[in-house]
Amino acid sequence: MPDKKNDPNEKGRYWAGLIYPGDSCPDDWQELMQLSGLQILVSPLHDQDIANVKTGEMKKPHRHVIAMWMNTTTRRNAQRFFQQFNGPEIIIRLESPRGMARYLIHLDNPEKAQYSPEDVMAFNGADWQKIAIPDDDRQEAMSIVNLVAENSIRGYYDLLKHCEQEHSELLDFATRQTVFCREVIWSYWHTNTDKPKKEADHD
Repeated sequence: MPDKKNDPNEKGRYWAGLIYPGDSCPDDWQELMQLSGLQILVSPLHDQDIANVKTGEMKKPHRHVIAMWMNTTTRRNAQRFFQQFNGPEIIIRLESPRGMARYLIHLDNPEKAQYSPEDVMAFNGADWQKIAIPDDDRQEAMSIVNLVAENSIRGYYDLLKHCEQEHSELLDFATRQTVFCREVIWSYWHTNTDKPKKEADHD
């Protein structure tokens, strides 16, 4: 049985790869993505990823890319799309884009460098929030936004304590969506003159 990772005829709708802007990637990469007509999500620049924890060696700055076709396409065709950005030859077929969409900012990986959802780039109608945050989480997400604004919550610790004491129904969401909650708090206070200091572990 042939290895599907090397099967040019393998089919899928969602494909992921890496690009290296400022290095091997062409300067007009954003224009090329726009002109492709594909719905595409591109991660913030991952410039804080650690390659080796012992030595502190950093990974080469890169961006993760999710390209989404309306219908299934072959691996050969997907590779042809990614090749124009001069990234690694290996691309990944995704069963669903959700997990990778969340990985664009390391949403479920608190041990890794954290990136802001506001820095995710979207092309041709792609919507990071709709893909990364399921419908049943959206209501809770907006409840957190309102909670922060109505109670002038200044830090993640304060949010957890408030949920524990006053809104236990939101505690599970707040503990799972650490990055989202911190970004909401920071973004809220960023619009005010009296800004809180970022927490030390908010990278």
